[in-house]
Amino acid sequence: MRVFAALLLAPMLASAADPAQHDLDWLAGCWITADESSQEVWVVDGDNSLIGFSVALGADKVQFYEVMSIKLNDDGLWIYTAHPSGQASASFIAVETNENSVVFTNPDHDYPQQINYRREGSLLYASVSLLGGDNSNSFDKVACE
Repeated sequence: MRVFAALLLAPMLASAADPAQHDLDWLAGCWITADESSQEVWVVDGDNSLIGFSVALGADKVQFYEVMSIKLNDDGLWIYTAHPSGQASASFIAVETNENSVVFTNPDHDYPQQINYRREGSLLYASVSLLGGDNSNSFDKVACE
């Protein structure tokens, strides 16, 4: 699975800007669940955007994938847009950003309505839920080796 994401994102990694100049640079990297069933990769794409890809494997095949982006809009708001496999795209607005965490919401979306990311060292904690945290699903990941 590690090879899968690296091959898929090699062109983006080659052209990625220096993440040190980015407000959400802490999200950049390769993240994988302990059982290696899910992997997420984020790269900085210029001063005001990140591009991500997530894949979940099961029974030795891709069960789900998603292409994501986070962009700073003209109003200075971070917008997270997800393009999940087999579903319509959805956008979420950052309502809280801190040094190592961000919360995106879209109260008009069916599920999820809230997406949380928090980094602690080499651990990335992600969760999706309804507004306020109800019906939460967590995806805890470590940095890929």
